Amino acid sequence: MSDRFQRVEPTPFDAAPQSTVDSASESRGGRSAAMALPVLALLVGIALFVFFALPRLVEQDPTVVAGPPTAEQGGGRAGPVPETTGTGAASNDSASASPYADAVEARARAEAQELLGELIDVRENLENRGALDWAASAMEAIAGLATQGDEQYRERAFDEAIASYRAALDQALALEGSLPQRFEEQLEAIEAAVEALDVEAATAALVMAERLEAGAPEIDPRRERVEALPAIVDAVAQAESAEAEGDLVAAVDALDGAAARDPQHQRVARELARLRDALTSQRFNAAMSEGYAALDEAAFDRAETRFKRAAALRPGSSEAEAALSELGVARTAARLQDLRRRAEASAGEEDWETAIKLYEEALAIDSSLRFAREGLADAQPRAEITRELGAIIEQPERLVDDAILAEARASLAKAEAFGDAGAKLAEQRARVADIITVASRPLPVRLRSDGETEVTVYKVARLGSFEERELELRPGTYVAVGRRPRYRDVRVEFTVGPDSREPVLIACNEPISF
Repeated sequence: MSDRFQRVEPTPFDAAPQSTVDSASESRGGRSAAMALPVLALLVGIALFVFFALPRLVEQDPTVVAGPPTAEQGGGRAGPVPETTGTGAASNDSASASPYADAVEARARAEAQELLGELIDVRENLENRGALDWAASAMEAIAGLATQGDEQYRERAFDEAIASYRAALDQALALEGSLPQRFEEQLEAIEAAVEALDVEAATAALVMAERLEAGAPEIDPRRERVEALPAIVDAVAQAESAEAEGDLVAAVDALDGAAARDPQHQRVARELARLRDALTSQRFNAAMSEGYAALDEAAFDRAETRFKRAAALRPGSSEAEAALSELGVARTAARLQDLRRRAEASAGEEDWETAIKLYEEALAIDSSLRFAREGLADAQPRAEITRELGAIIEQPERLVDDAILAEARASLAKAEAFGDAGAKLAEQRARVADIITVASRPLPVRLRSDGETEVTVYKVARLGSFEERELELRPGTYVAVGRRPRYRDVRVEFTVGPDSREPVLIACNEPISF
């Protein structure tokens, strides 16, 4: 039995005459050799009293003998119990009395009283701890044995009374010894009732635990859980109702509140985990459905957002990973389709530079794409000839150079090799053909000078000094240089064309000062 359940030990009660109690006490403790003579003297005195004085006292007034406290009296001093008269072994016939018999009787009486006193103390401790409620039959049996001992004591059958009292005490002590276990059982009952959301059972177990061990440190935290239980029961009911209506958010919120009130409640924790998982599943499924709907609409960015949300809700989900992979394939396919459409449109408009960029972008994604490889092979030479013809059209004057004129004629030949030329290429070919024709036909050009200046026309001829001269030159831009001693050189750029009519003046007329 733990210290918490230790009862208060009673003061031993002895109603026998002092001399008898002392003799009995010495007998129980074992007489020592040093006390032999005093005890012998005491016994002789008792014998003289019994043989000479006691018969006269009995004749004058019957004596009374004090009995032990009964179980019903609880442990207070017992009143006098009349001696039993008769011829039995317990008779007070003075003729049969002897000092030895009285001593034995006193010892038995003292032992019975000691047992009864301890029994009463244990019984009071049990009653204070509610044993009349949780062990009614056992307490009734103990009381029956105690009452039987009382009757035997009154009849001076002390050995039988001792046996009855001892049996009652043994049962009471056994019951008292079960207090720690019963206390633990009530604590367990509280926990079980709280988990079962049984407010009535939890409250009853708490009351019983407090009766078994008031003030125990284990009770306060359990009292807090029991006090929070009604609110938790309401929260669980709200969660169940919300879940039945499909409102998992409200269900989770309700159980979050319950968990905050009792963080140790395992049932609430399990239900909260289940509802959170259900809510996660609901959100996951919604995100996946929205993602696939967006994918069907080719809204790839929106689909990616939904699929990534699903993946975040369930990290490592194979479904989310498969959806993102499918999205990547669809997005790539759509991208390639778009590149093909735009490239073909650019080719149709003879925008070969743009078409080349689009085909190259498609091949960067998938180098095996047939449409991109074939489209690029067709677009590159067309783009090249388009650039060459455009350069001729933009700078026709360059054709005054025989080499450049030859290149122009070669470019025109390549352009004419494209039989399926579009409108732009056809227009370019026509313009270049005209430019080449004009550039190939010389035109008359008149040059004037002062007769003193040496004139040279670059890429044509050194003409020397003259006052006027006419040349046949192909259309284009030319440069003439004049030199004269002691005069600054002159440089004249002139253009030859169908509309050129004015003569070109080349003369050095600015003297150099020394």
